[in-house]
Amino acid sequence: MRPSLLYCLLLYLCSSLLAGLVVSPCPNGCCCPHSGALVLCESLGLHTLPRSVPLSTAVLSVARNRLCNVDNVFQPYSGLQELSLSHNQLVRFPRGLPSSLETLQLQENQITYITAGSLRQLGNLTRLDLEDNRIRAIQPGALLGLTKLRRLTLNGNRLSHLPPNLPSSLTHLDVSANCISALDPSSLGALVNLQVLKINSNCLRSIPEQAFDGLSRLHSVELANNLWVCECDIVYLYRWLLMDRLRMASDLVCTTPLHLAQKLLLTLSVMAICPKLFKPVERMSSVNTSTETGKVIESHIEQTTSTSMLVRSDVACNASSFRCQKSLPESTISRSFFGSDQPTLERLSYENCLSLNLTSFIPPSTQVPNSPATDEEPACVENSTGRQPGSSATTQSMTTTRDIEFTPQTILQSSDPVLIAVLAILCVLTGLLMLTVPLVLKNILLRNLRVAPFPQVQEDVSTHS
Repeated sequence: MRPSLLYCLLLYLCSSLLAGLVVSPCPNGCCCPHSGALVLCESLGLHTLPRSVPLSTAVLSVARNRLCNVDNVFQPYSGLQELSLSHNQLVRFPRGLPSSLETLQLQENQITYITAGSLRQLGNLTRLDLEDNRIRAIQPGALLGLTKLRRLTLNGNRLSHLPPNLPSSLTHLDVSANCISALDPSSLGALVNLQVLKINSNCLRSIPEQAFDGLSRLHSVELANNLWVCECDIVYLYRWLLMDRLRMASDLVCTTPLHLAQKLLLTLSVMAICPKLFKPVERMSSVNTSTETGKVIESHIEQTTSTSMLVRSDVACNASSFRCQKSLPESTISRSFFGSDQPTLERLSYENCLSLNLTSFIPPSTQVPNSPATDEEPACVENSTGRQPGSSATTQSMTTTRDIEFTPQTILQSSDPVLIAVLAILCVLTGLLMLTVPLVLKNILLRNLRVAPFPQVQEDVSTHS
């Protein structure tokens, strides 16, 4: 084999190896079950995004860390579809997010407001989770450009009214556990596709006239734990629920007036709620009607209670169904996670991802669970990329757990920039050596060819003389 051909072959092998390590490594301590398409880096005490997260990542979770500023960090990830930044220390909505995002989870941070320009570039977003933050205000028009948004979760914040200019594409809206005291019919009128509305645990006292009339597709509404005043202003809600909507909200409890306090709204009669609506002659007939209606509603409440118990048992079954999935082939698991409309981050947690990787290579007696960082949280630092020194202890403990596995996949996943640099240097040195040796040998051969004929020439000269 010619030296040049051998050198080209070696160079090709080195470049292929380096390309594989650079393009699809798994950051130290993270879980990457699908060749870098899904990267879960949770509970690692990270202050910044690891440098080695592949740019081709489609689903990324850096939840339960200590991130406080991620502006423009994810902009290079042009193919990112799902991103979880939940349970961090973000004080404002992240800037510079890629326009390819479809699911964004920001629950349990410290965000206080949403500006009009925060979501301008996220036109492909279908799911936005902002629960358990400190949001007091959302500027008008901030959500209007999200024409594909279907699920919006804002429960557990400090909103005093519904966000203005909600997109008409919404099918699920959760604003429970806020400080909303009144509903604006104009905010709900545009939600023609709304199917689920959760506005429980607020400060509502009544519902204005025609507030729900435009919600033709609404099939579930939660209104419990509000400050319902069972007087004439609540008659609209009372009648709206009685029009074949008893399944939606049958547990509304009156807080005032005193003689109706702690009573279920739907067990009362219209005359008891608003006596001035009836003439004196009509009051006697309404008493009998209300008694029969009350019995029907009470029986329906009992049926609803039994149904909820069945639903809870179904939820328990669904929660344990993932254990069965772990025994399926990897191809089946891939189809179940990536071939569904439900976001991948909801169907595969960080712990389950680790168990999928570990159970195939480690005996049960050697499996060690990973524990989140318990160190004191330091102050937020400026935004950058790479691992901070404060998380080295946690990283070492996570790495120790993975050192038990001696498989090619584990070696590739545990590769860090130092290992990549060492391999690159070795490849370069090997290539230089392969290039230098043929040149040295060639020079030696040429020198021998020049020197060898000299004695023969001398002999010929002496013979002729």
